Amino acid sequence: MEVKTIAFYNRPFPSGGAETVSRNLAHYFHKQGLRVLIYTSQLEEGLLTEQDRKAFETRVLPWAEYENHPENVRFLRDSLTAEQVDLLIVQGCTNFPFGDLYGQVRTRLIFCLHSIPLWEVDDWKVRKSSQIYNPTWRRRLEFILFRKPVYRLTDKLKRRFLRRYADIHAHTDRFVTLCPEYGRQLSHELQRYGHATFPERLAAIANPLLPPQEPTHCPKEKIVLYVGRFSYCDKRIDRLLKIWHRIEHTLPDWRLILVGDGPERENLHALARRLRLGRVEFAGYQSDVAPYYRRATFVCLTSVFEGFGMCFAEGQQYGAIPVSFDSYAAIREITRNGEAGILVPPFSKRQYARRLMDAMLDEEAQARMREQCYRQAASYDLERIGAEWLRLFKHMN
Repeated sequence: MEVKTIAFYNRPFPSGGAETVSRNLAHYFHKQGLRVLIYTSQLEEGLLTEQDRKAFETRVLPWAEYENHPENVRFLRDSLTAEQVDLLIVQGCTNFPFGDLYGQVRTRLIFCLHSIPLWEVDDWKVRKSSQIYNPTWRRRLEFILFRKPVYRLTDKLKRRFLRRYADIHAHTDRFVTLCPEYGRQLSHELQRYGHATFPERLAAIANPLLPPQEPTHCPKEKIVLYVGRFSYCDKRIDRLLKIWHRIEHTLPDWRLILVGDGPERENLHALARRLRLGRVEFAGYQSDVAPYYRRATFVCLTSVFEGFGMCFAEGQQYGAIPVSFDSYAAIREITRNGEAGILVPPFSKRQYARRLMDAMLDEEAQARMREQCYRQAASYDLERIGAEWLRLFKHMN
């Protein structure tokens, strides 16, 4: 199909991982001569650059609390029609009013899943009672004694979220995952629970990387790096601190640096003190992480789940070697099944510490994996991923 105007929807914008993907692709599409709009319900205007303002326009939904409010539906219908938007790419928001727009506007709808299929099930199973909505003591007690055991022992959660995925799948023109395996997993689960599937609407496109800042080849320091949100349900950085506790006294020349911020910050600081960790640096949020990637030998995640792991691909641009639990399909692509990184059986902290220490002591293995990292990072180049998107648009009916 011929495309002249492309729009994205992100709940907050522009901060966040999926938001960075929208931002990067928006700049790419603008350079291709396309008009780009960003729809959002939470615009952080102070974070927009002059280059952003030249590349795309922003439109803010009138009702910020939830996307499918009737006022938002009316606003979207009117705006998408008036702006003559050909394609709307919804980044990860499963509460978006797909059913109210699909077939009601000329705009084609694309949904991008930015995590593993059914990540919500894992998220709820490990969620703390303090993290639920309105965590009064009554609600927390009910969550601990009733809801959480039900979530763990039955497939109630899976059924609930599969209904949501099935509805999105039925009311979008394309359902895009981060790697082909995620699409196969989703189709399998939908069919298993009796939902209709539309294989022709599935596509897989990885997240793009901006060109790295030079220099990319630098002398490495004995640094293990974490980059990302400080959150519990998905990231489980507490595991990394416990793994580091096993390593720190054995390899006294190495340091662990954590770049990021989030709701688990105080808990992680407290855990580091309790474990008496001496060579851990909390660097806080950094708008420019490239200097850390240049110095780091390894980039580590100990997540329950990840969709893609952008810090791994970003780190590979600078020769930083990924280390991860082998708990999601995309990590096998990012690490080339262990050639451009280290895969650890989930979720053994002992195995993680042993394999990381072995690699820390083996400079030849580091050099070999580092060269593979540079090659792998090139496959996520923005020009290459942007071209995949343009091919997808071309073949949409």
